[in-house]
Amino acid sequence: MIQKNIDNRRQDKRLHLPDLQIKVRPYSLNKDADYIDCTPVDVSLNGLAFSSKDLLLELLQKIDIRFSVGHKMIEGSAVICHVESHSSGMRYGVLYLDISPSIEESFSLDVLSSSLVKSLAINMADNAVINSRSAGDAALLRKGQILLFDAVESFRDRLSDLLAKTIDEEESSARLGGLFEFSLDTYSVTVPLRGQKDDLLRRIITPILIKSQVVYEADNGVKFISIIEVLQELSDTFEWILSEQN
Repeated sequence: MIQKNIDNRRQDKRLHLPDLQIKVRPYSLNKDADYIDCTPVDVSLNGLAFSSKDLLLELLQKIDIRFSVGHKMIEGSAVICHVESHSSGMRYGVLYLDISPSIEESFSLDVLSSSLVKSLAINMADNAVINSRSAGDAALLRKGQILLFDAVESFRDRLSDLLAKTIDEEESSARLGGLFEFSLDTYSVTVPLRGQKDDLLRRIITPILIKSQVVYEADNGVKFISIIEVLQELSDTFEWILSEQN
């Protein structure tokens, strides 16, 4: 493995920020030069790390950097302080030279919103659980399990809120509560899905790993490649259920 460091990298506390997106380009006086999307690794108050299969950067090279957390955009210049060959491409660590706004300014009290604080809290709690005893594929699977629970629970709760406006609220909650189940033993969820014969079936969906990729598998063998596919199947099912009731 090729690995280069400056001062063994800065040992700053890593910030687990939600929806982190990073774009990088070699330092350029041309403001119209294209940025390249990179894969975030982590971010701290003084620097960040990312990986890329498209960028070949050198130690001490200056770069333009642009990254966002939710709707907050931060951009400026940085310097490469760490270079490492990795399975996901080259991994780089950088120190900020001049960014605006600073991380501290981006999360100061006067600009924080309740929704962003909640998002930060959830993301940090997730990372505390995922990183406590897991590494590599195990951490990836744990994240898939957490996302499955959050996605299905949010879908159920939103559906209950909307249906409560048209039918008795207690009846709505009880009816939906009986259709969804969450198992902490197997990290699976039981959900109602429309069958091929236009019948309503309860299916158990469990996250599994296939070649280091999280896939959501139903107990009938059907596999959903992403959490979005699971939610789309749920949405289609309830669109059918509600149309049949009208």
